[in-house]
Amino acid sequence: MSGKLGRALDALFDHYVFVLLILAQAALVQFGVANALSTGMVGILLCAAGLGLRRSARVDLWIAVPMAAYLALGMASAYMTFGNTVQGYPSTHVIFFAIYFIMACMNGGELRLLKRLNALWAGGAAAVSLGMFLLQALSGTAGRLGGLLRNPNALGIFLAVGWFAITACLEEDGEEDALNRALRHAEPLVLAALAMTLSMGSFLAMAAGILALLLEKKRRASWQEVFGYGFVVLAKASLCFAAGILMYVTARQTRIPWFCLFLLAWLLALAASWGTFERFLRTYRWAAMGLSGGGIAVAAAAVAIRPSALATFAERIEMMENGLGYLLFHPVLGLGPGQWREWNLYDGDKYFGTWHIHNFLIHIGVELGLIAMAMLVIVIVRHFRKTGAPGAAAYLLHTLRDTSYFYCGITSLTLVSAGEPQKGGRTLGIAATRAVFVLLAAHFAWCCVYMAYHYFL
Repeated sequence: MSGKLGRALDALFDHYVFVLLILAQAALVQFGVANALSTGMVGILLCAAGLGLRRSARVDLWIAVPMAAYLALGMASAYMTFGNTVQGYPSTHVIFFAIYFIMACMNGGELRLLKRLNALWAGGAAAVSLGMFLLQALSGTAGRLGGLLRNPNALGIFLAVGWFAITACLEEDGEEDALNRALRHAEPLVLAALAMTLSMGSFLAMAAGILALLLEKKRRASWQEVFGYGFVVLAKASLCFAAGILMYVTARQTRIPWFCLFLLAWLLALAASWGTFERFLRTYRWAAMGLSGGGIAVAAAAVAIRPSALATFAERIEMMENGLGYLLFHPVLGLGPGQWREWNLYDGDKYFGTWHIHNFLIHIGVELGLIAMAMLVIVIVRHFRKTGAPGAAAYLLHTLRDTSYFYCGITSLTLVSAGEPQKGGRTLGIAATRAVFVLLAAHFAWCCVYMAYHYFL
């Protein structure tokens, strides 16, 4: 036993960067809309890991430079508003740049392993969230699943991106090892948990991602193969969504919430035999087509359970219109981080009572300025010119009508699962790479010192 434990610890230390990155992902999810202290502590550890690699980074300058410019403009806006660069969300978003640079220091095999571990973390988060729902159901307090993110809409897009990450990993050519088997068993849990969020925005985002997935498939397959593949994907999603909605209805709208235990047992049995179920769908196309058609009934049930979603969507359109009215007030540095809410309180328009406009580009344009917004547009365009990652497409659609961009754990999950720093990149020297990590570490250290001094001392 001690020998096995020793070998496990050796393997852990050999892959400490991966361990730190996955732990960082878990921490960022718990932080929600993080503050500078929490991201600062995580960032220092990540920069130390990056320095420990002692490698040169290969980065796409069309993404790295606009990202750096966006962060600099954001902190300049924070300085103009608060007199320091720490307050507000721009200082926390530097964590994305740190993760991107660590990914840029990895070779192809290491990046693939990181993406697989990242997808497995999404599956683990889904399992934990299902356990949280079960405890709430047994105590009679169950509602829409918010899970680890404590917000159904945020958890919904997190799981949608996680599902696309799992799908991408499973479709890569490679041997069926223990990690792939774990990912395969996690897939139905992720889909069922996503259904239990009843997040209509996440469902629409997932539909957009599936469309991008099919278009990507068409590049290397015939239309017949694409339709066959699409029916399998929709059949799997329909069955798991039906299970998730049944669990929600049982826990929320019946007098026998404990019946969730039987539904959960069925879901776990389905997860255990997921590979066999997939082979069945590929062999018998009529079954895949039938289950895909059942997805219409599942969608109708979701809308019937949550009819208020349409009113919510209309309110978000109003919010975007309000935000557009502020774009030219301060076009260079914007109103300042977190200032739109205060301006909205005193203008003659409807007060929405939220910190973020539910469209991240409009929000960034309003609070950080049009140049910062343009930098993000460049990053988006460059990414989709390089790759049509379905998870990134789903995430982008969601951020254009919700606030998921400001949840560090969701954005970092998308960055790791869809990011390809080396593709079309340029190699930096080891000295330049180390200098970037030192500058990032100095920023994170300053955030920690400032927050500790002003809020805890």
